[in-house]
Amino acid sequence: MYKRGWLFDLYPSGRGITLWIIDGDGAKTRGYVPFMPRFYMNVKSADRGRVEMLARKLHSSVTEGWVEKTEIYSGKRIPVMEISVPGTLHFREIVRRFEYEFPYYVFFDSDLTPAQMFLYEKNLFPLAFGTFTFADDDRLMSIELEDSFDAIDYATPPLGIMTIGPSRTDIQPRYQSGRIISLEAGYDGREYTIEADTAEELLTRLNAHILRCDPDVILSRYGDYTLFPLLADLSRKTRIPLQFNRDASADYTRTAEVSYWSYGQIVHRAGAFELAGRWHIDTENSFIMDQSDLSGLLDLARITCIPVQQQARTSIGTGLSSMQLAWAYRHDTLIPAKKQEWEKFKTASELLLADRGGLIFLPTMGYHEQIAELDFASMYPSLMAMHNISPETINCGCCDNHAVPELGYTICERRRGIVPETLGAVLEKRAEYKKREKSAADPRAKNEFHKRQTALKWLLVTCFGYLGYKNARFGRIEAHESVNAFSREALLHAKRIAEERGYSVLHGIVDCLWLKKEGATEEDYKLLCDVIKNEIGVTISLEGIYKWILFPASRMDGGIPTANRYVGTYTNGEVKVRGLEVRRGDIPLFTRKVQGEVIELMSKASGIDELKLLIPEIMDTVKYHLEILKSGRVPPLELVVRHTISKDADEYENNSMQAVVSRAMAEAGVALKPGETAEYIIIDHTGKKNPSKAKPFIFYRPEDGYDVEKYAEITMKSIEILLEPLGYEIEAKPPKKKRAKKEMQQEIEFGSFFK
Repeated sequence: MYKRGWLFDLYPSGRGITLWIIDGDGAKTRGYVPFMPRFYMNVKSADRGRVEMLARKLHSSVTEGWVEKTEIYSGKRIPVMEISVPGTLHFREIVRRFEYEFPYYVFFDSDLTPAQMFLYEKNLFPLAFGTFTFADDDRLMSIELEDSFDAIDYATPPLGIMTIGPSRTDIQPRYQSGRIISLEAGYDGREYTIEADTAEELLTRLNAHILRCDPDVILSRYGDYTLFPLLADLSRKTRIPLQFNRDASADYTRTAEVSYWSYGQIVHRAGAFELAGRWHIDTENSFIMDQSDLSGLLDLARITCIPVQQQARTSIGTGLSSMQLAWAYRHDTLIPAKKQEWEKFKTASELLLADRGGLIFLPTMGYHEQIAELDFASMYPSLMAMHNISPETINCGCCDNHAVPELGYTICERRRGIVPETLGAVLEKRAEYKKREKSAADPRAKNEFHKRQTALKWLLVTCFGYLGYKNARFGRIEAHESVNAFSREALLHAKRIAEERGYSVLHGIVDCLWLKKEGATEEDYKLLCDVIKNEIGVTISLEGIYKWILFPASRMDGGIPTANRYVGTYTNGEVKVRGLEVRRGDIPLFTRKVQGEVIELMSKASGIDELKLLIPEIMDTVKYHLEILKSGRVPPLELVVRHTISKDADEYENNSMQAVVSRAMAEAGVALKPGETAEYIIIDHTGKKNPSKAKPFIFYRPEDGYDVEKYAEITMKSIEILLEPLGYEIEAKPPKKKRAKKEMQQEIEFGSFFK
């Protein structure tokens, strides 16, 4: 049987790897491929007997033998022992036993999943298009690909999509009272409410909708967190099978939730609940869905060779690692399961020289007019590709060229590194997507290209950080330092070029420059970009010319500017904001709305003089919202403060609002894990009248009131940052009472807002 279509899904099964193919009409075909996953060990020949003994003990069909593979750092062929595991379901279990028995030996390929190995070995990728030939027993016999993982022009299969979520969306399902919850399902352009009095009734009605829709993709809200585990638990208790899996013979794939530190912040990730023969994507547990929707996710899965359900939940760095693993696997290069290269010793002076980040020119504080912003396109990955920066190419041992500026590190001239090899396709694809997005006349096509290039942007953003990540198997701090050194040199060179041509540099941050030259036109700035590109080798473009831009002072010290906070309006009317309250998720929506309205008003101004003329209108806007605040009429959702919990409730030693909220949640039986977000409303920030200070949003009632003074203070500070540089100082006389209740109409006296 021949099937021309797309590789939709794959997963380990008792028959090896089970595959699902979807053709152009949406018809699905299931097949299988016998597959033996393998891993490698760098053991001494004297220990071969112990390896053979353990292999026979674990499974009679586990085989071992000596093979030669390429070691990535030296580039030399070395002998390693290959362990072949029969079947795919027990691969991880067998690997764990070998790791336990041989803790001091180096393992290769042992942490790959059988599905990844299959894709790497067969040169396949998710949604690969081609002709699949099956035998009468559904065994896959051959594949003729008509596609490539880095293709720019490709089609996707017709996918049936169903949405499932709780009827109440303001609170996560696990916080809602009662075990039986109301669901909302959507498909074929219609929305359905699934309500039931019993678990049996709920499951029966949900199954009926799934069978009627027969979706290829289920997009859920809180499916991983709560919804699907709850429904699976009800299914087990009532013995009513759920119809989530298209493959009834397969189990769900579930992983545990986890909290971990990343770039100095604690992060929480919910466990996964994956299906067989269908995709389940929890939009609340997928960074890439939030950033680039399904189009970006599919493009990312194709280029990273990670099955779609895993790619939706995994970190961007894992996707980058998979690209490198695929390249290594296909080039017969060993993939260390754990990092083998550690940072070399440095003297104190060497460390001071090397351990520096990107270059920053602190901005000139205040408002400025007619400022141009120039932005290097994917600067760091471009430098990595251009200069062949990779863990195995830095200080390679075969060359001696001291090519890295300031540091004097050598870069290999004899072989291309794994990092630039894998980045090339991403850089080319994203550049083409951005080009097509800019030129597309059809809004749908423009949006499609935007989603795809956004997904690839995150791959490129991550690639630099992973070079210095301590646990990245292909990471190496010297490679990370080399990229920073080249970037500093590039920004300095660009600054010199601009200043030689009469431009003044007001601000610079890593890969961006803000310039000014009296009388300079858009064409002048574009010509400057061409000169910089030709001399440095990295594309730089004009982002736009600001009618006005504000570089505010630091909140900690009014005499010091901040590098990553600014707001301005381009000549085309577009507003750009970075680092201010309106962009921050931890700031109450009320404050963000007020600041956003003020910035929208300010965007009308063509310069500083017109900004000052708008002050009365800004004052009226702020007064209007503060009157609503003091009257108690602000909706609770607009008052919610969000903060990430850094520890368990019983580990807090202070009485901060986060600690109070965390303890309250734990006492109610819904303890937050480190990395999860606490959502609360401030009742009395001082704790003098109400020791609880704040109340978790899920327990909040309108009669609890809220701290008018604190919310006014937060809001006024967000306005002060905009108006103080114009010479206006805000003064707010606090209300006599701090708490506001809906039924109360208390007066609030404001002093002179501006003077």
